Amino acid sequence: MKSYDFDPDLQQVFSDLYSAIPLTNWRRWLDISSREEYECIALKLSGLSTVDDFFDLKTETTDPQSLSVDVDFLASHTKGPLVVCHTSGTSGGHISDVKWFHISDELVKRLWAPGMQAIFEASGLDTQSCAAIFVPSRARTDGMSHVDGNEVVRVYSAEFSQRLVLSLISPRSYALYEYKDAYNLQVIAQMLSMDRISVVSAPFLTVLGWADLGKLRRGLEKSLDTSDSPEVNELKSEIKGMGVKAAARSIQEQLTEVLSDATIIFSTTGMTEHEWDTIRNFLQWERGAERFTNLYVGSEVGPFAASIGEGSDMYVFPLTVPSIEKKGNRTLLSRSTDKVGHLFVSRMHGLNPVVNIDTGDVVTIESQEGLPIIGDDVLRAGFRLKTEVTISSEVGVPGGIPFVGTYFDLDGIEIKNPRLLVACLSERCNLDKKLSVVVRPDINNWVMVIPLQDDKCSRAEVQHHLSLCPGGKALGTAIEEKKLQLKTVKENPVESKIPRSELLEKVRKGELPKGVLKRWPLYVVVPPDGEI
Repeated sequence: MKSYDFDPDLQQVFSDLYSAIPLTNWRRWLDISSREEYECIALKLSGLSTVDDFFDLKTETTDPQSLSVDVDFLASHTKGPLVVCHTSGTSGGHISDVKWFHISDELVKRLWAPGMQAIFEASGLDTQSCAAIFVPSRARTDGMSHVDGNEVVRVYSAEFSQRLVLSLISPRSYALYEYKDAYNLQVIAQMLSMDRISVVSAPFLTVLGWADLGKLRRGLEKSLDTSDSPEVNELKSEIKGMGVKAAARSIQEQLTEVLSDATIIFSTTGMTEHEWDTIRNFLQWERGAERFTNLYVGSEVGPFAASIGEGSDMYVFPLTVPSIEKKGNRTLLSRSTDKVGHLFVSRMHGLNPVVNIDTGDVVTIESQEGLPIIGDDVLRAGFRLKTEVTISSEVGVPGGIPFVGTYFDLDGIEIKNPRLLVACLSERCNLDKKLSVVVRPDINNWVMVIPLQDDKCSRAEVQHHLSLCPGGKALGTAIEEKKLQLKTVKENPVESKIPRSELLEKVRKGELPKGVLKRWPLYVVVPPDGEI
């Protein structure tokens, strides 16, 4: 297996640990024809069929924090390599705030290996093909280390899962680098030298960066001093002969040619239609014939679902037992009469059942016949933000506490995927796309604070456009029913206390978790003693 890898030694450790795991015939999952058959198989594969009275435990809840381990303590009491992965720290805060999960051999064999194999094989990866994979920039503690003489592997769950699948499938060649190097001359040269790239695993923002000629050119310019190699020298000669602007366009066209037949593995949640069009144009996809695999993989619950069948909706893997909660009523996902709800997942942890892990996510059920299908958007239920921000006095909540997420139910007012909503408003009312909308409580209703920096839209026009934007119909109804009112301000109502450039640098150095870079288009701000 030929590799271009920023840490080949770690990949060798993964191969030593996991390459002998037998492959799973996951395609049989698609033959499951009834909810009863699905429940039986899910109980068996998850290991929960051995748990007496499992269904009597549906009211129990497991906080993911309770699964987090003290890595140094565990390493000092473990024989052989210890593998732990950590979360992205989306809520913000310090690198020390991230949760660490022990990835036992049993958990890999039962959950992670079959799920990741299904995602990548369904996308076309096999022993004769090539893959290009991009993972988050490591935290400063990540990589291989030793504690009391024991090997310890610490990585983001995204890096763990993809190094695992490389060890399972062993493609003909692969490239694996951090997000920040996706526009690096050396990495681009290596991708262009690979034959038959079948799979690209990268966030859609990375793919958009390749499609952005200016961003690609800047990345190439910054890396012109990269070490020489036959692949790099060829591109350097092209840049020297044509000039960086013309060469960047040529290199972009070469990327299109290399990647146009590949399947892209990424989460499509929150993608705007403009972003879809940009990627279609770059990869020369026809509308309706896009080659991608949508996926939902969580640090706490492993590979949960992916679009391994037709379309972008995701099949729920029968490797865990999921439940849905709506307004305090919790039911098996395969039995729920609520089509939208908060997701809880049960699985084994060693010899012990872990019941109803709170994922913090909201899913939409599309089908319960056979293998369940959930919608292509996985939304994050509102949670308190730890990253320090400044809230404008115009918001009207002194000392307010910010909550963020992509799904809120505010006294019956549902707000879904606000990124699409704000992007739509930005186009219609000439808003800065980097600005945020704030919702705050009032005496008898809620107030939506929208930053308008010019007079292109009046408040009445904003209200009209709002109801036409994705997810805005419910807001328009709430306004008509006097449950929600609009307020416009001139400045961005929420600003980070640390400049984004400084946050980015700290993430790249591994000093902060990558989650602090998340741009939140909507904040719900409540009084200091309030909750949502």
